[in-house]
Amino acid sequence: MSYLVLARRWRPQSFEEVVGQRPVTQTLKNAIAKDRIAHALLFAGPRGVGKTTTARILAKALNCEQGRTPDPCNRCASCKEIAEGRSVDCLEIDGASNRGIDEVRELREIVRYAPSLKKFKVIIIDEVHMLTEPAFNALLKTLEEPPPGVVFILATTDAHKIPPTILSRCQRHDFRKLAQAEIVERLQEIVREEHAKVADGALKAIAGAAEGSLRDAQSLLDQVIAYSGAEVSEADVGVVMGLVEGEQLARATQAIIGRDGGEALAIVESLSARGYDLQRFCQEMLAHLRDLMVAKVVKDPAPLLQASRVSPETIRSQARAVTLPDLEATFHVLSRAEFEMRRAPHPRFVLEMALVEAAEARPLQSLEALLQRLSTLEERLLAERGPAAPTGTSELPLFAGASYGPGEEQKDVRRRGARRDDPPRVAEQSAPLQSQPSRPDPQPETPLPPLGRPVSAGAEEGWAHIKRLVEGKKPTLAALLAGAKSVILEGETLIVIIESGTPFARSTLADGENRLLVAAAAFEAFGRRLKVEYRFQAPSIPPVLSGSTQLTTGRVEPPEYPRLGETPHGPSEPTQANPDDLRRHPLVQRALELFDGQVVRVSEQQP
Repeated sequence: MSYLVLARRWRPQSFEEVVGQRPVTQTLKNAIAKDRIAHALLFAGPRGVGKTTTARILAKALNCEQGRTPDPCNRCASCKEIAEGRSVDCLEIDGASNRGIDEVRELREIVRYAPSLKKFKVIIIDEVHMLTEPAFNALLKTLEEPPPGVVFILATTDAHKIPPTILSRCQRHDFRKLAQAEIVERLQEIVREEHAKVADGALKAIAGAAEGSLRDAQSLLDQVIAYSGAEVSEADVGVVMGLVEGEQLARATQAIIGRDGGEALAIVESLSARGYDLQRFCQEMLAHLRDLMVAKVVKDPAPLLQASRVSPETIRSQARAVTLPDLEATFHVLSRAEFEMRRAPHPRFVLEMALVEAAEARPLQSLEALLQRLSTLEERLLAERGPAAPTGTSELPLFAGASYGPGEEQKDVRRRGARRDDPPRVAEQSAPLQSQPSRPDPQPETPLPPLGRPVSAGAEEGWAHIKRLVEGKKPTLAALLAGAKSVILEGETLIVIIESGTPFARSTLADGENRLLVAAAAFEAFGRRLKVEYRFQAPSIPPVLSGSTQLTTGRVEPPEYPRLGETPHGPSEPTQANPDDLRRHPLVQRALELFDGQVVRVSEQQP
């Protein structure tokens, strides 16, 4: 007699022997006991979890010679025929090879006849999702109203491919993947009955590789027993399945932790030379990193570890040497590499680049640590400026003691001079912060004048320093500031008086970024925070054409000015007007301001 593989020899023969599907088996047992069996059942779930086996057990329970029972005897002729696939009243049809409309028509003719010897005619269609659309349509009526004594059991691994019209006519039962512990327990039972010795680590490795399928686990167990004989070690399982030794996984992880990219490349070279599947190695590395994460966050990680080929002592020591953010970053790098290796022409290169990237990446720092270092650096910079600098501030000045020339304009002023209420921006990988030594100002600063003293030497010197600093950052803004008539320092307010000013100039000075730039320069020049206020003054008018002069903080609204060629008291005799006086006339200045223009030519009006 030919050898019968473990997967067939140890196929469950009763509902109690089905592993891990108690919700389904208990429902079917209760339905049999209460005579509530549906005429069409759909068993959906992944491969190797007991769908077809449960369908056969249900057929035996319905046709057992001892009567309909949730526990078939497995001794009568009916049970034996169904178990061996010889029953004429229990038909198993492969949906992949009988998927056309002609096969469904033939099936409809078969179900028209009553069962020959048994009580029920059971039709089991495996992989039913492989039927064509015409075949499904031909099955609809028979599936909805089958002849008396006919039960349809449809089994599939892809329930989403079945038409909704079929699903609505079936009672659906979902089978789940088996847990690793459930598979190990079943394998241990098989090993005891087969009188073999298999290490617990080997059984765990087999159950992990089966990915929830008991049939796959039984096939792997059969294979490793054939390879190593009666005694199976964990190393034998690794050889049969092409798994990398636990020592290699630990070495590769230690190379990443120790920032040794050369060691990681040497490991890949060794594995490639011995013919290992590098994609499988990457998957095992991900499993090992997952175990390190478990060891860091769980007090007793032993029940949750999966990559059992690495010793628990090594897992604990490596978990202590790495942080969770670094583990997460490494996991993402290798996970991306594993996905790219599936379609890359050179998977080895992808793996090598990923390992080097993970090994050479600088350690991540928490946001709290970076903010603390920034605060320490700020206090150090302020301390170097002397007692006049304020303490406990939350902003770094834009001009860290350095004066920039017109050719040294730096980019991204907004990022370096972020507002106080903006959230901090921290890079993912942070290098140690180093403070830049302050360079002395090329011109010595004069002592600051008393507060409120207008147009003093100190204010003028500070304003000159502000213009130099702004010129190094934004020359266009410095050109507008250069047109200031005077500067007044009143308390904590620096008043800048500008004659007239076009709408463009006013909007430029009012821009938030530019105001921040000038405020930072004022802090650098005066050693304390000052509020910078712009006031616009109407241009001076000659006595003959003079109107009133106003000092305003907003928009200039000139009074009623005399018309061109008139005196304040009325018309005058025609005189030769001075072109310069006409250029400075308030009406002309107002027109220039409104239209942002300039006087090109002054010509005499013809009579």
